[in-house]
Amino acid sequence: MRGNYLSLIGITALLSACASASAPSGTPLTAQSLQHHHWVLEQIDGQPVVAEPGRQPDLEIGEQLRANGNAGCNRFMGQVEIQGQQLRISKMASTMMLCQSPQQDWEAAMTSTLSDWSEASLSAQQLRLKGGQHELILRLSDWIH
Repeated sequence: MRGNYLSLIGITALLSACASASAPSGTPLTAQSLQHHHWVLEQIDGQPVVAEPGRQPDLEIGEQLRANGNAGCNRFMGQVEIQGQQLRISKMASTMMLCQSPQQDWEAAMTSTLSDWSEASLSAQQLRLKGGQHELILRLSDWIH
């Protein structure tokens, strides 16, 4: 009888572990969870962003939440601000090169979403930003793994 209880406890523990491993887990949006990471733009409004190797739009968040990256063809920089589950980059500055399509479209979506308050959700491998006009999905792509 005791063996049956131990088996039942073991099966229950195993099922619980499997359920929690498959369930998406959110990471709290904090300075510690964001800084020292490099994110690559993977989707805009559900559409994949396909760029030449090494030219993918990206976002890097460094020490003291300083941000920089490539929005499509122009480099940008600024200061990340967090309010609850919202994120924006204030004091954003960028280069001013003329862009071709589709880079111009990526640029517009990325800069508008990053410079305005966006709902942010963070997981182990993904940063999702939902702004007033666009939704960006960025994949974690740290320089050092």
